[in-house]
Formats: sequence, structure tokens, C-alpha cells
Amino acid sequence: MFKRGIIILTLVLILIISGCNGWIQEQQEEIIEEIIPEQTQQETVIEETTTKEEIEEVPEEPKCSREFSPQFSSGSHYTGPLFDAHFHMPNLIDFSAFEGKDHTPPEEFNEHSDPILNNALLDKILCNFDKENVIGVIGFVMGVEEALQETLNAAKTIEEKSPEKINLFLMPTVFSIESLQDIEETNKGLFKGYGEMAFYHPSYAETPPDSTEIGQIYKVAEKNNLIIMMHPSGRQETNVENAVKTNPNVKFLIHGPEPEDYITSLMDKYPNVYYSLDAILIRLDYPGALLYTVKSKEEFKSRFGKNYDQMMSEAINRWKSRIEKHPNKFMWGTDRSDPWTNDEEVSALLEEFARDFISRLDPVVQEKFAYQNAEKLVQ
Repeated sequence: MFKRGIIILTLVLILIISGCNGWIQEQQEEIIEEIIPEQTQQETVIEETTTKEEIEEVPEEPKCSREFSPQFSSGSHYTGPLFDAHFHMPNLIDFSAFEGKDHTPPEEFNEHSDPILNNALLDKILCNFDKENVIGVIGFVMGVEEALQETLNAAKTIEEKSPEKINLFLMPTVFSIESLQDIEETNKGLFKGYGEMAFYHPSYAETPPDSTEIGQIYKVAEKNNLIIMMHPSGRQETNVENAVKTNPNVKFLIHGPEPEDYITSLMDKYPNVYYSLDAILIRLDYPGALLYTVKSKEEFKSRFGKNYDQMMSEAINRWKSRIEKHPNKFMWGTDRSDPWTNDEEVSALLEEFARDFISRLDPVVQEKFAYQNAEKLVQ
């Protein structure tokens, strides 16, 4: 009887303990179910926060930048900013519809329309400037009298896209003197100068740099503090000197191979004379610039690579002493014009030659030639 009672008591205790264990296990499972989702949620938040922070910390790769990687030169290179003092802007509107005609512009051309026909090209050019570390540009724009408003709209669009970088020069001889005066009165500061005035072109056959007709343009320039940019023809040394001498308050920016042998003589005598050393810096045969004696990008690249050392040696021999004699008068440029000259590969080669050449100048002169002289001129 006693043994039987012990057995019954033992069974009861086992049942009680088993029940408690079951209850405990159920409670543990409930707690675990509550804790795990909360931990998982916290981990997710942490992961999301970390990912967001990591994204914010990773700098975005600049779209318009490249590492300067010279292909044909070694040693030190000038690494500072550049200012392209001679650049031909692409035609931003189709002027052919207006040439030689006296009519009202088509309806699609009005003061509220965007006159740019090739935004992609303009954006590419601006991008190349950033890649080259070109901080300023003297850019020449075309126009015609019959499309005056469209010309102004195009210029304003360029200004909006590149504030304080592209300094626009207007080619003046296609406009009347009255129009030039009106442009300055109603659009003060839009243009920094007139040019390029290409006196070698047949259209200037009867109007050399010191002619009465051209002198009227100089007067408008003087009144509005505008720069005259000219490319003289051959045998015009006397004409150029007359223009410079009789207009002492006008700054004359000259370029081209024709005046290169007498340009320092003018600088010796007249403080208002400047010179941009651009396309003819890179050449094989006098007087033609390589950029304008080839017909394609591929031909340019080939001849550039094969003759790099020769061209650099000739550039140093011809220009180094002249620049160092007049350190405040010379400035770098490219004279890019044809569409292929704006190709990025060509851009990189022009930059390489410029930085190599500038590094060969006296250190005191380097920044002046690279950008400071041009920057000071347009300011």
C-alpha cells in the first residue's frame, strides 16, 4: 500500500514537471518570436542607414574631367589653368536663310525661342574646356544684319551656359555702324570685342586695317571699351601700325603668321598691342599651322605624333625669347574651328603641346602666357 502511494505520487510529480516545462517552452518561443522580428527590423534599419551613408560618402565621378596623360612628351609640364585666347564658336543658328535678303525672320525665330541648333556640340565644347582646365575663352561668333535679334539671342544663350568663361567677340563688318552702336546701347557687356577681322579675306580687299570704313568700327570700340581682334594680310605692316598708332585707346589683339616677324616691333612702340600665339605654335612648314594643313583628325594625330619633337623645338626657338621679352603681351590659344578640331582626342593633344611648351618658358612668365594676360585683357 505504501509502495503504491509512492508510485502514484511520483507519477503526479512527473506530470506536474512536464507541464511546467511545456509552459516554459511555450513562453520562451513566444518571447523569441517577439524578439527576432524586432532584431531583424533593427538590423535592416542599420543596413539601410549604412548603405545610405556609404552612398553619400562616395563622390560622384565628374562628367567633364580627365587625368592629364601626355603621350609624346615626358618630364615636367605646366599644370595650371589655361585661357584659350582664340576660339571660333560654332554657328548656333542657320544664317543662310538671311544672307543677302531683306525680310522678316521666320516665325520660329523670335526673342523667346532657343536659337541653338546644336546644343550637343556646344555642351561638348564646354565639357572639353573643363577637361583641359580652360578657365576662360575668347570666342568669335557669326551674325548677319537681317538676323540681328537671332544673333543676340544666340550670344545670350552662350553666356547663360558658360557664365564668365566665354568672352564673346562679334564679327563687326556684316553690321552697319548704327547696328553696332545699338547693340552696345541695348546689350551692354554682352560682347567684349570685335573680331576676328580677317583682312586676308577677299571681303576686306578694299578696306585695309587703316581704312576710313574700318576706322569707324574702331571708334565704336573705343567708346564702349571693346577689343579689336585682327588677322592682317601680308604686306600690311604699315596699315596695322597706322591703325594702332591712331587709336591709342583701343586694345588690338593680333594673330596669324603674317605679322609674326614684326609683332615685337609693334609691342616695343605701342602699349595697346597684344598677340595670341595659337594655331601657328604647332606647325611643320612655315607659315601653315598643322591644324589647318591637314584634312582630318586621323591625319592630324599621325603627323602630330611623328613630328612632335621637331615642332616643339621650332616653337621654342621661334617664340620663347619673344614671349620672355614681352611677358605681358603674349597669350596662348588654339584657333579651333572645324568640327573635328573639337574632338576630345585632338583636344588632349593640343593641351599636351601647350603644357609642354609653357613649361619651357621662364617660370615668371608661364602663368602670364597661359591665362593671366588674356584674363587681364578681357577684364
